[in-house]
Amino acid sequence: MKQKKFLATIMLVFLLSFFSIETVSAQPTGKPQKCIMVFGAHADDVESIAGGTLAKYIAMGYKGIYVGTINNLAGCSLEKTPYFNGAPLFTISNSPRKYPVDALETSQIRQEEALQAAEVFGATPIFLDFREPWFSMGRKQIDYGTIQYQQFSPPGRKLISIATIVSADVDVVCELLRKYQPEIVITHTLGGEKLDHGNTAYLVYLAFKRVMKEKMPLGKLWMPVRGWFSETAAQKNGRGKPDIGIDVKEYLPIKYAAYDKHISQNGGFGRDYVLSNKRGPYNDQVEEFITVIDITR
Repeated sequence: MKQKKFLATIMLVFLLSFFSIETVSAQPTGKPQKCIMVFGAHADDVESIAGGTLAKYIAMGYKGIYVGTINNLAGCSLEKTPYFNGAPLFTISNSPRKYPVDALETSQIRQEEALQAAEVFGATPIFLDFREPWFSMGRKQIDYGTIQYQQFSPPGRKLISIATIVSADVDVVCELLRKYQPEIVITHTLGGEKLDHGNTAYLVYLAFKRVMKEKMPLGKLWMPVRGWFSETAAQKNGRGKPDIGIDVKEYLPIKYAAYDKHISQNGGFGRDYVLSNKRGPYNDQVEEFITVIDITR
């Protein structure tokens, strides 16, 4: 009987020491890494959200991570770039009309453009491959939920909006945050100007909160002043007022050079594309953000 009590005591001491070690190892081990990570929904959104800021921090010695969240099955056109009124026509037929490129070719084109843009920044490119909610097949738009979408079964992870409710997909972003432990994370605005943008923001937000609870050494989560932040009411009541302003005047050549790699979107006229798409209080020489989370305080 005494021997059994002795063995039980030894086992209890062992278990307590084991859990004590686990508890200690789960505590924060240091400060965030000198790293800036920008999550863009589509291939050219990193430049749109924080191209100058990314360039500036990389020049300051930070490791830059260029993240494309969606697999870009849509958004590429022949003859004329889809979203830039001032862009020149391509040279196949000089038609003023836009002709959408099929899904897989679009994804390949836009990923190659993003790879080249990341190289301009000197950043590490990462593609998460979540699905677009639509794509083009011939000249027809195929939307999520249709029989054609299911039959085609486009490659990639879950639809970006569905990913926000699936723990395993949130973990895809969590793993990036755990690996790089960035001091600064920038993504789109929650409830922003486009659904894919807002869903990307929510995915990053959920992952940041989850990893933060693990007491990992993260830093700050910033979002640009767009979407509802730029509405008149939000500007008047102060909720849409930026608390971060990054002077990027000296880094605009890098930002524009990276934009120029996205020829399928702006025809290689990055500066004109940026200046023609200003939203709200956005100033090209100063990139403004709202601090959503700051663990460093």
